[in-house]
Amino acid sequence: MDPWMIAGGAIVVLAVGFFIARVRPMGPEVSVGSVLSKLDNSYTVLTGAIVRGEKGMIRLDYVVVSPYGVFVIKECREPGRVEVRLNQEEWRISGGGLKKMYNPVWDIRKVVGKLERLVGEYPYIPLVVFTRARLTGDVDFNVMGAGNLLERIENFRETRLSEDQQKKIMGILS
Repeated sequence: MDPWMIAGGAIVVLAVGFFIARVRPMGPEVSVGSVLSKLDNSYTVLTGAIVRGEKGMIRLDYVVVSPYGVFVIKECREPGRVEVRLNQEEWRISGGGLKKMYNPVWDIRKVVGKLERLVGEYPYIPLVVFTRARLTGDVDFNVMGAGNLLERIENFRETRLSEDQQKKIMGILS
């Protein structure tokens, strides 16, 4: 057999393997809800809370109310490799073609601003959680894969909300 054919075949196999590894998500999709269900009873998880905004309703994917703060979580289910660019309006997603998404950090910060006006100024912690993507670029504290969510929330241990404040927030968001 010709050595050039063997080398060419090896290059093709490596190129296909490299392409498949870049396109597919790192592992199976992790549900944000299943991760949040592991929190202890000092946390209250609200799913799909709806609050009235100035121009309609705002749906919140997840809100976790605790003595340590109010975690406002945006779930992103885009598959592929997401290039995180915190100061840009659009982020690139590669995998099965090149796509773009609106910056979810800007989106969640707008939601937190609306919550502050509607519910009150409490210690909000905005989190953007990707369930199927590999993240590259400017990944920061507020942007993560679902596998890091529980640890991120549990890192907050300083009590910042009284029980009455928690009940008030839950009453407005429920």
